[in-house]
Amino acid sequence: MKKFFSLFFFVLIFPFCHAYAAPPKIYMVMWNGCEEACQGFLDYLKASRFNVKVIQRNLNKKTDKIPELIKEAKEMSPDLLVTWGSLATLKMLGTQDNGFVSKSGSIPALFMVVSQPVESGLVPSLISQGRNITGVMHLVPLAEQLQLARQIIPFKRLGIIYNPSETNAQVVVDQLARYAKMMSFELLDYPLPLNKDGKPDAKEIESLVNEMASQKVELIYLGPDAFMNANRTTLINAATAVSIPVFSASEGAVRNDNALFAFVHRYYTVGQMAGKKALKILKDKVQAYDIPIEAPQRALLVVNMTAARNTGVYPALLLMQNADLVNIPDRRDSTD
Repeated sequence: MKKFFSLFFFVLIFPFCHAYAAPPKIYMVMWNGCEEACQGFLDYLKASRFNVKVIQRNLNKKTDKIPELIKEAKEMSPDLLVTWGSLATLKMLGTQDNGFVSKSGSIPALFMVVSQPVESGLVPSLISQGRNITGVMHLVPLAEQLQLARQIIPFKRLGIIYNPSETNAQVVVDQLARYAKMMSFELLDYPLPLNKDGKPDAKEIESLVNEMASQKVELIYLGPDAFMNANRTTLINAATAVSIPVFSASEGAVRNDNALFAFVHRYYTVGQMAGKKALKILKDKVQAYDIPIEAPQRALLVVNMTAARNTGVYPALLLMQNADLVNIPDRRDSTD
């Protein structure tokens, strides 16, 4: 009889225990607040109605908090670790040769807005890569960016200023050097000098842009470089002053600043794809390393029309028809 009542009591309360079980936890590390990709991620989870707790941490474009966050993540032992951006992801997860977070069998990890996951050493490949990591890349392949850029400006000299201490930035410069030979243009690459503290000196950006102008650079590329993107206003203003257009690897410099154009995967779409992968891990119990790392299929040309007016460079009408035109000047402000 006791066994009967014990079984009856378990059957009675089990649905309630199950209903009030703690939701899975996501520990989310953002580079500079919850921008479009982060919002796309959260919106996807909300639309799915899957009960999940998201713990957000913001780096404010600095890496000094990383050791503290790694310690906190280990203590919390979340069901999923989510990171935004190449620098934050590499610092949080480490490389395949020197990483203690998200090895196979540990806390699964999901990244978004990482441009070079293989080249940077984060993972050895995009599929079946061993580490318990998956993610969504945001960069359109560099060759495609350059091909589209050439349809807008048939440049012969391309310039880039970059942070030499940032792995991701150096990878892009090396790629540009290879494509320069294949596509018959000259690359003028300028590593930022380091200050007395061994950090890149943002005060040198303007003088390097002026050097580009003296070398007749026709277009400046703002790559996936965290330091240069943090100082992109300085770069773009200096370039505008000497009439050199800037094209960007990401949309923020076009939408929120005065870079001329970018050929991109939308951040919001990247975030939604990341949300879909998060549900596969948390809801469907798929291992992160069994979920391919990928990018959205469709890319978008984003054109800053104020920058076009300022530089006098407008993409061909055929390109403009399918582009996202932003920062359109008010006709009352036109000097034409």
